[in-house]
Amino acid sequence: MRKVIALLFLVLLFGCSEPPKRIESKLHPYLQEDLKFMVAEILKYNGTKEDVLDSPYYVVKDFRQFEGASAEIYSAYAEVDFFVYKKIKLYQKRKYRYDTHYRKWDRYYKKYFFWSHFSK
Repeated sequence: MRKVIALLFLVLLFGCSEPPKRIESKLHPYLQEDLKFMVAEILKYNGTKEDVLDSPYYVVKDFRQFEGASAEIYSAYAEVDFFVYKKIKLYQKRKYRYDTHYRKWDRYYKKYFFWSHFSK
């Protein structure tokens, strides 16, 4: 009987975890939504497309997945730079973590930085 209970526990434990590729595949649609929101926010306050790049984009600077005890709450991390402005040498850095229990990405940090053509 103990073997059956242990087997059911293992099936439940591994059945509830999400494959790493699936976690990573959920990131890019989330980033696309953030990018669209950033552009919409600029257009809402400025009302002109001249301030926005023709093709706003983002660059994933760091992506990590965690295993074992360190992945109990958050199983992945991503650091992303968003480039939206045309005339201002400004980008926004955002950090994300993947919540294991809710199975979704969570943004927990955003900050603007100036850049030059050398630092890109």
